[in-house]
Amino acid sequence: MGKILYSHYARFAIVTLLLYTHFLQAQEVADPLDNIPTSAAHGLEFLAPEGRFAIRLEGRTLGYDKRYDDQGNLHDLGEPLDQVNLDASVFPPLAPFGAGATLGLTHFDTEVTAQRYEISIGYGIHKDITVGAIIPFGRISTHANFSVTGGNVGFNPAYDPTLPIGGANVPLLPVGVGGTTPLGTAGVQVLLSDPDYGYGYKPIATSTCSGLADPTIGVIWRAYRTKRSSLILSTGLRLGLAKEVNPDDLLAVPLSDGTTDLRLRLEYYYDLGNNFDFKFQVEHDIQFKDHVTKRVPQAGQLLAPSSSKERLTRDTGDYWEYDVGIGKVIGNWRAGLTWHLYQKEADTYTSSLGTNTSTLEANTLNDAQQWKADLSWSGIKAWKQGDLPLPLIVQLTVQETYKARNFPKVHDVFLQITSFF
Repeated sequence: MGKILYSHYARFAIVTLLLYTHFLQAQEVADPLDNIPTSAAHGLEFLAPEGRFAIRLEGRTLGYDKRYDDQGNLHDLGEPLDQVNLDASVFPPLAPFGAGATLGLTHFDTEVTAQRYEISIGYGIHKDITVGAIIPFGRISTHANFSVTGGNVGFNPAYDPTLPIGGANVPLLPVGVGGTTPLGTAGVQVLLSDPDYGYGYKPIATSTCSGLADPTIGVIWRAYRTKRSSLILSTGLRLGLAKEVNPDDLLAVPLSDGTTDLRLRLEYYYDLGNNFDFKFQVEHDIQFKDHVTKRVPQAGQLLAPSSSKERLTRDTGDYWEYDVGIGKVIGNWRAGLTWHLYQKEADTYTSSLGTNTSTLEANTLNDAQQWKADLSWSGIKAWKQGDLPLPLIVQLTVQETYKARNFPKVHDVFLQITSFF
C-alpha cells in the first residue's frame, strides 16, 4: 500500500514540477481581457471574474444494472441474491430438518437509477483567485424484482413468539406437518423483516434515498497563465453531511459516502493551435475517519442477523482521479473527448468490541476507466455583442464505464449551465 501511495504522490510531484518549469520558461504575456481563452469561454475552468460571481448548475442522470468484480469481470447487479437456494447455509434454523430443507430458490434482478444536481457558486476575490462552494443533492433509487419459488419448509401455524422456542413451539416446520405450507415470496419477506426471526431487514423492494449529498467549500487559484496555457490549483473541504445508509436496508445506495474529505486538484490547459486544445486534470481526495453503524457478516454469511449491528470506526480509502482530454472549437461550439481514470484504496473498519470486520473490507479496493464525450456552446461573444443579458455557457456530456474493478458499469448523461454576474 505504501508503494502505491508513493507512486501516486511521485507522479503528482513530477507533473507539477514539469508544468512549473514550463511556465517559468514561458515569455508570453497574459491575454487581454477581451481575448478569453478556450478554457474559460467553454467553462473548462471555473473562475469568477474579479469582484463578481460565477454560478454553475449541473443536472445529471445515471444508471447501471451490472457491476465489475475484483477480477474485472462483469456481472448482473442482482447476482448475489439471484438463484440462491435458501437452505441451512443461508438460514441456520433449517439445519434440524435435514440437508434437503429449503425455503425455496430466489429470483432477483435490480437496477440503480439516480438524478443528481449540483449548484456551484464562486466569488472572484482576485482575477486569479475564486472562493466558493459546491452544493450537491438528488435522488437515487434501487429498483428490485424479487420472488421465491419452491421450498419444503413453512411457518408453524401454532408458533407463539411470546413463548420460548422449544418442544412444539418452533417457528418453522416441514411442509405438511401440522398443516404447514411453503413460505413462498411473501413468507420469506416476513422472515427477513419480522424482528421475531432475528433479521429485521426492510422487505426487499425498491429503495430510495434523497436529499443533500456532501457539499464542498474551497478556493481555486490560477497559479500561471500565458496566451496559450494556464495552470490552476484548487483545494476544498468536502463536508460529510449526507445521511447514513440504513443498515437494515439491503438495497440502499447513498448519494454520497458521508465522509469529510480534503480535496486537492491540479488542472492544466494548453492551446494546441488550429482550434485544438488539451486538458489534463488530477485530483486527490484524502478521506478522514468517521463512525457508522453496520451489520458485520461472518465469513461466507449472506445475511447478517440484526444482532450483528455495531457502531464502527470507518476509514474509507483515499482516491485519485485523472482526466486527459482533447477538444476542437468551431465557432462558438466545442467538441471534446476525455479519458478518465479513478483509483481508490481499500476501506478499513475497526470494532471497539474486537469483531472481525474483514467481510466489510473485502472488495473495496476499486478502480474504473471511463470515456467522456462532451459538446459545449459558448454565449460569451453573444453577450459581448448585447444579444444575451448574461454570459452563458452550456455543456452536454455523456460518460461511460468500459473497464473497472469492484465498480458499477455506470452510464452518465449530464448538462451544465455556467454564467457570471
